[in-house]
Amino acid sequence: MNYIDKNLLSDEQIVYRTKKSLIIFMTPLLWIVATFFLFIHENPFVVKAAGIFALIALFSGLNTLLIYLTSEFAVTNKRMMMKEGFFFRHSNETRLTTVAKVSVTQSLVGQALNYGTVFINAFGGDTDSFTQIASPIAFQKQVQEQLNRLTKT
Repeated sequence: MNYIDKNLLSDEQIVYRTKKSLIIFMTPLLWIVATFFLFIHENPFVVKAAGIFALIALFSGLNTLLIYLTSEFAVTNKRMMMKEGFFFRHSNETRLTTVAKVSVTQSLVGQALNYGTVFINAFGGDTDSFTQIASPIAFQKQVQEQLNRLTKT
């Protein structure tokens, strides 16, 4: 059972769930490509140096995989719940009644690949950001729909 499912309140239901975008694997992929090109080089010293690049690619890939597997983002009928990281955990559980604003920032590439940064602004001035989230506009829309539902009741 994951973090969000373990921490649901009684009669709380998840209405939307997402993860980190697969774009987070771009850095390890670039290290792998660089390693490949160094391994096929004719100079034996460059080929030996490729071992260092291979180690960097391995650790970068494992770290990114851990981040991807342990990151969760959800909107429930009562809260927004966000958690990322394993060794360095960053989490936010904000009751919908305290949300002042949810904003999304996306680059041009982020718009094309559907990822971005979600900023959560609670009443009282706290702002928390979560980067490289898949489908951030859908996340924002679900928060707005739940806020709208709460104000009607």
